[in-house]
Amino acid sequence: MKDLLSWYGFKQYPFDKTIKTADAIGTGVLKETLARLSYMKRRGGIMLLTGDPGAGKTLATRCFADSLNDNLFKVLYTPLSTLNRSDILRHINALLGLPNRFSKSANYQQIQKELLDYKEHRGRTVVLIIDEAHLLKVDPLEEIRLLANFKMDSFDPFILILSGQSDLKRIMDYAVMEPLNQRIKMRYHMTGLTQDDTIAYIAARLKWSGCASPLFGSDALSAIHELSYGIPRLIGNICEESLTYAMFCDQKTVDADMVLKVKSKDVTMN
Repeated sequence: MKDLLSWYGFKQYPFDKTIKTADAIGTGVLKETLARLSYMKRRGGIMLLTGDPGAGKTLATRCFADSLNDNLFKVLYTPLSTLNRSDILRHINALLGLPNRFSKSANYQQIQKELLDYKEHRGRTVVLIIDEAHLLKVDPLEEIRLLANFKMDSFDPFILILSGQSDLKRIMDYAVMEPLNQRIKMRYHMTGLTQDDTIAYIAARLKWSGCASPLFGSDALSAIHELSYGIPRLIGNICEESLTYAMFCDQKTVDADMVLKVKSKDVTMN
């Protein structure tokens, strides 16, 4: 049976999501995101990171987390955002490795004490990354806001990254979210790649996979950019499906017609 690795001479699948952060392609959008995350490293407080599905939010936070000195920062990550007001505190409490307390107030006080202890006595700043934050309801978001209130709201001992899809921006527009909005130190929305970045991204991923020769014609690259809106995950999906289609057509390169057929699902592979 045909396989992409042997057919194109790949050492690894070019658009596999298991790529290490050290090998991540430095697109303009990723660089801009990391610059803002780096600012938060120095500033502390709350950051709102949004973007359409597949824009690279999780990769950006992974790159940021991997860049931090373990002696100075403690990273906590969770994608579990479908929690109610009490559950979110218990979950954060568990992420910190603390014993669960019976009451919400006890968990709240225990978390705040631990965050302060990390900063003031252990010389480390806790970085809490809440992924899929667009799934959080108003009540747990309000609980998170209260959790970030230290020393009569005069101190930011930890970093909180709320990362989610574009809906998160809409949620933050609710009037009830104004107190949390006023405490956000940084906002950044990850957009799709430009056409030049899309082309460079594809070339870099092919090179990472061990392929030296170009596999996509210029017309195919333009089609991929247009159909994917420059969203990295969609770029990867369209590229892999197009390469697979070309392979079953006994072709070594992809043209725009193949890309369009794959996108329209008007393909037969046998």
